[in-house]
Amino acid sequence: MARHHGSKSTVKRSAARAVVGGVAAAAGGVVAATLAAGIVMSPAQAPSARLGGIHDDLQRAVQLRQITPEQAALFEAKLSREISGNGESSSTDA
Repeated sequence: MARHHGSKSTVKRSAARAVVGGVAAAAGGVVAATLAAGIVMSPAQAPSARLGGIHDDLQRAVQLRQITPEQAALFEAKLSREISGNGESSSTDA
């Protein structure tokens, strides 16, 4: 049989690591929940600001060669129609 030196100390360290790991995970969850709540509760941007951000993001994607300029133009036009309310949306908000 193998002898374990300081097994109580090892158990205590393992327990401490588990507690610290659990606290860190819980804190991370709280931070994520706080961030998500902040996003949900923040006021909606004006359509022009949203479209400006979309345009910038799509141009960045074209520069990185993630999409073609044609794809960016089509997607931007589609989103512009949806954001301005002229898209083929199935929602019927009053």
